[in-house]
Amino acid sequence: MYEKAPDINYVEISREALRHNAAAVRRYVDCPVIGVLKCDGYGVSLLEAARAWQSCGVSLFAVSEPHEALALRRAGIEEDILLLCPVADPATLRELLEAGIILTVTSLETALFYSENTHVQPMRAHVAVDTGMGRFGIRWSDMEQLKAVCDLPNFLFEGIFSHFSASFEKRYKRTKKQLERFMQATRALSAAGYDVGLRHMANSCAALRFPETRLDAVRIGSALIGETCAPVPVKLRPAGRFKAQVVDRKSFCRGDTTGYASVCRVKRATDAVIVAAGQENGFGLLKSPDNFRVRDLAAYFCRILLSRLHRPYMLYGDKRLYLVGRIGSQYSIFDAAGTDVHPGEYVTAKARMLFPNQRRLFL
Repeated sequence: MYEKAPDINYVEISREALRHNAAAVRRYVDCPVIGVLKCDGYGVSLLEAARAWQSCGVSLFAVSEPHEALALRRAGIEEDILLLCPVADPATLRELLEAGIILTVTSLETALFYSENTHVQPMRAHVAVDTGMGRFGIRWSDMEQLKAVCDLPNFLFEGIFSHFSASFEKRYKRTKKQLERFMQATRALSAAGYDVGLRHMANSCAALRFPETRLDAVRIGSALIGETCAPVPVKLRPAGRFKAQVVDRKSFCRGDTTGYASVCRVKRATDAVIVAAGQENGFGLLKSPDNFRVRDLAAYFCRILLSRLHRPYMLYGDKRLYLVGRIGSQYSIFDAAGTDVHPGEYVTAKARMLFPNQRRLFL
């Protein structure tokens, strides 16, 4: 993190936008919010994301890796923290419990492992139910295992949750099916006399698009930085933008080539700038194809074709500087015709907030 601009490229993050998004989401859902801080606070840093949620009264956070939970405690965050994944290392488990972290139980085997490797009792925990995501949790129809977990004496089960796999879908279909499965499991447990505690399932898209998924609380992550996988009925502000320095300016003659293998041949005389932006910053990268469905592969190739029609660009004020040739690993060439941009100035682009190793400047 930087208090002044780094040398050649960084992500500029607006604390005001973070606070605005946190408050806007909480007002809209009108129910308790669990602030999800995974992936280093969705790219804005764990602590900055936590402070944004604190500003609107959120008192329960969730993370996806043990080190995130411990880092928050070391930073002085006193609110409850839920670790959404299971723990497989005894030493890490004990450290988490000593820090007062709420665990997730994903199976009877996991629960027994926890019991055998710590003297801290009772352990605060939430139960994960798999309703179709297929990653963590006890299958929604496996009532025998769910009851066996809930019967364990050395746990204090404070909640139960699942996760939607397709809350960005156009039709409320797969999301509805998963919700029905989750409700089937929780109702059966309640009918058998178990207190399921806090029920939470909705992520950002589900919470903002499908009111029936909100239950007792919602888990909001990407909406904090102003990004969702589908349009939502709340005005969110982009929390960050990528800024890169122009390090050189040069002219190309018609027929000149650029990049490795000289794959790009300049079609006309061009004034260009070299910018400290490339693949290491996630600039212009396409999402890798999903190989499980033919339509996903087709969509990937469509994105490639569209990328040829809509070339990546950087902004110099309101002026678009289009990419010349390939995106480099660290430096790329942009058409600067008609501008007076010169080395030392910065150009901007949309930030890929989850891309690793981003330098950050907070405003």
